[in-house]
Amino acid sequence: MNAYASATEPAEILFVADGMTGQDAVNSAKAFYDRLNFTGAVLTKMDGDTRGGAALSIRAITNAPIKFLSVGEKLDQLEPFHPDRVAGRILGRGDIVTLVERAQATIDEDKAAELEAKLRKADFQSTGLS
Repeated sequence: MNAYASATEPAEILFVADGMTGQDAVNSAKAFYDRLNFTGAVLTKMDGDTRGGAALSIRAITNAPIKFLSVGEKLDQLEPFHPDRVAGRILGRGDIVTLVERAQATIDEDKAAELEAKLRKADFQSTGLS
């Protein structure tokens, strides 16, 4: 193990890889793992067309779990890794669960209920939808 890691005794050592690099991330992960024996990985830039093939390869080569995915550049856009969701992306089925979770996080429940009531009455004048 690296002298710095030995001196500091970290609880976790995370390898961070750009999810868009795909299979090139595997070579970096292997080299990093051989030096530091990391405890987990973080994949960034998973918010675009990236499907997550690097996640499978990194896991297979190092046997270290993927712990987080980054879907943006801010800390609140770092999400726990859900293998079933990434599998859906890889297979081209999308990730409906994450989409629903993001929608729920951004929708104000009270405003949604008010809008639903207005829509049920067909009162489009005050909804901003006219």
